[in-house]
Amino acid sequence: MRPWLMLLSLALLLTACGRPDLVAHPDLLPEPALEFGLPEVQRFTLANGIRVYLREDHELPLVTVTAMVEAGAAGEPANRAGLAQLHAAALRAGGAGARDPRQVDAALADLAADLTVSAESYATTLRLSVQDTDLRQGLGLMLDLLRHPRLAPEGVELARRQRLEAIRRENDQPSGTAFRALAAALYEGHFLGRSATPESVTAIGRGDLEAFHRRFFRPDNLWLAVSGAIDGPTLEALLQQLCGDWQAPAGSDPPVPDLPPAASPALWLDVRQLPQTTILLGTRGIDKDDPGLYALRVMDFILGGGGFNSRLMQEIRSNRGLAYSVYSHVQIGRRLPGMILMGCETKNEAVAEVLGLMRSEMRHLAEEPVTEQELRLAKDSLINSFVFAFEDSHSVVTQVLNLDFYGYQADFLLRYRERLAAVTAADVQSAARRHLQPERQEVVLVGAPPAVDELAGALGLPLRRLNQQP
Repeated sequence: MRPWLMLLSLALLLTACGRPDLVAHPDLLPEPALEFGLPEVQRFTLANGIRVYLREDHELPLVTVTAMVEAGAAGEPANRAGLAQLHAAALRAGGAGARDPRQVDAALADLAADLTVSAESYATTLRLSVQDTDLRQGLGLMLDLLRHPRLAPEGVELARRQRLEAIRRENDQPSGTAFRALAAALYEGHFLGRSATPESVTAIGRGDLEAFHRRFFRPDNLWLAVSGAIDGPTLEALLQQLCGDWQAPAGSDPPVPDLPPAASPALWLDVRQLPQTTILLGTRGIDKDDPGLYALRVMDFILGGGGFNSRLMQEIRSNRGLAYSVYSHVQIGRRLPGMILMGCETKNEAVAEVLGLMRSEMRHLAEEPVTEQELRLAKDSLINSFVFAFEDSHSVVTQVLNLDFYGYQADFLLRYRERLAAVTAADVQSAARRHLQPERQEVVLVGAPPAVDELAGALGLPLRRLNQQP
């Protein structure tokens, strides 16, 4: 290095050392909150009950439509687990209206349109993206799927084979096995804890699919989120022409089934001859209407949701090198309480140590207030990341639709950041005391940890084996 450059560097270093206003770590730099104003979304309801949400955006000659029907796993018979997902796949693969499956694919290709169908716990979702000049044809095709599905046998069987293959491969990933085992333990006998099996999917007949469709696919059960190059009056007129004659049958659907009482926790072991074990801990948490939601979000960030800023990651990975990744995650239930879970993968010999460290970090959060630095970093990160849920026009309109679909409070979005900002260290500690109780947590291990009987005894949990492999 040249002498003058060395002198300049030394001078800058000495200047910095003499500045008490300079901070020692990037996390301590002041971060002004990002400004956010909820974009305007138009709403209207057709005479037959279809609810429509529109966000105009003429930047590109495209229109995107998301259709949500309240038809998910919550509506499946207990012996037909996987019905909603198979129905969604067969809906897309089975033709619609006057078109057979190949003709549906050809029509979408001619329009250069993309149309997908998926299902989850409470809803079946269709998504269409098309040029604005082709909206009538594309939307007409989507509505044909909704109103006149053909559910052609070849499409149904293709969907069934694909689903059976997906189930066959599910156990290839230990993390997926652990998650399903945890859900089954926390929601035993309930649709939230059920997983599709080869037997349940094979038992689903075309009549089951047709009955599911007739029961749920009605105009008064349909919500549309539309964004792109179209205005409100034009969209309303188009929808009236395409589906104004669609009338809802009489009747109502039963409510979402309540949760059964929580079972006593256990240590669940799925033996796999692997060099490392997947660990998952969990308990039931809260739903969206719980006033403790905001403190729980902050607590989760500090515990394990904040990546390298979280306590679990710092202690188990950074300080001890026992895992590549360790995390916590809070699922806020939309209708019923979701899960609060923690997980990692570690070498088999370190399982007992890692579980002890995870429990120790939970106890520390419950027993001692978090630091001001941790609290500020967590709140600032959550508040400033909020705006990224609204990256484009369609994410805006679907967020607004989802809030109404699931019955969120009217001011949820407008006051979300304000309520996060109001969380105190005492609130975080209270959330930890309420939700981080190791003795109430289910523990799932997928791997080959040693001395598992002794481990179960040390944890104070009965041992339950998920398989009998040596």
